Amino acid sequence: MRPEESYLLITRYLARQTSPAENERLATWVATSAENEQTFEQLKTVWQHSQTPPTPGATAAALRRLKARPELVGQTLAQAPQPQLRSAKARRYRVAVWALLVLVVAGVGILFYPTSPTTAAYRLARTAAGQQHTLRLPDGSRVTLAPQSQLRYPTRFAARSREVYLEGEAFFEVSKNPHRPFRVHSGALVTRVLGTRFNVDARPGAAQVAVSLVEGRVEVLDQQTTYQLAPGQQLLADRRTGRMYRQPFSADRVTGWRQRQLIFQNEKLADVADQIERLYGVKLVFADTATANVRLWATFRNEPLPQVLAALQEAGPITYRRESHIIYLSTTE
Repeated sequence: MRPEESYLLITRYLARQTSPAENERLATWVATSAENEQTFEQLKTVWQHSQTPPTPGATAAALRRLKARPELVGQTLAQAPQPQLRSAKARRYRVAVWALLVLVVAGVGILFYPTSPTTAAYRLARTAAGQQHTLRLPDGSRVTLAPQSQLRYPTRFAARSREVYLEGEAFFEVSKNPHRPFRVHSGALVTRVLGTRFNVDARPGAAQVAVSLVEGRVEVLDQQTTYQLAPGQQLLADRRTGRMYRQPFSADRVTGWRQRQLIFQNEKLADVADQIERLYGVKLVFADTATANVRLWATFRNEPLPQVLAALQEAGPITYRRESHIIYLSTTE
């Protein structure tokens, strides 16, 4: 990336306006060199000490004025001071100049950045239905991926941060390093830790994203707010309403999937079908709403699928018909 492009992308990231793909691109750029990492940290410092961003009305007005004189943006970028990098002081000065330009341009709503995909050294770990996988990250942290999940991570973490990208569900056991925060990007949420054990459930299509802290301390950031969690607390983000809920949770219920354990307490079959499908690699098809609304009180501890289906028969009562990996369910009444 050219300097102005990287600075604009960093500013958009700090303003929490970037997409997951842009976050990956920025993390790759930061990990490329020590100079890039230093630039990121300096811009973050400038951003943290900057004034509150303008209101939408002020931004719109500034944008109209800027559009009326488009030559100002080009002149500003072209005429920006370019001091020689003969010392650390000169380098910091150059970064500060660009940072101020970024803040001005971002303040009036100008967004210009390349969208071409990156070819950086990233690895992708992926699990299928009925499968889970435990892997070690470059810093020694351990991650257990739940079925039908994927984790994208760099082959080498940056010197001052550790960034990974999750789609699905995973349990993290993060190596402690107070100088290198560990961040899990899962859709609109970013979970920040220094060293801890926690579960993130960000399955595509699910109504909620859940971050559940087992040990240590984490910060969860959405587009506007930072939430602190203590051990035994869970943060739920409703994807439909955008509301956030903090509540206690049962570790056995949330992380039991690691031992192929499922615990259902008066829950509708339709609400827990996804867990059964992911764990056993099958698809549940309900004959009608009455079948989908059958409530379950059951605990399965690594039981084979026929035993789980037998338990479902007793819950309804329910009958089932299996055709390969598809299970057709209906009530007997």
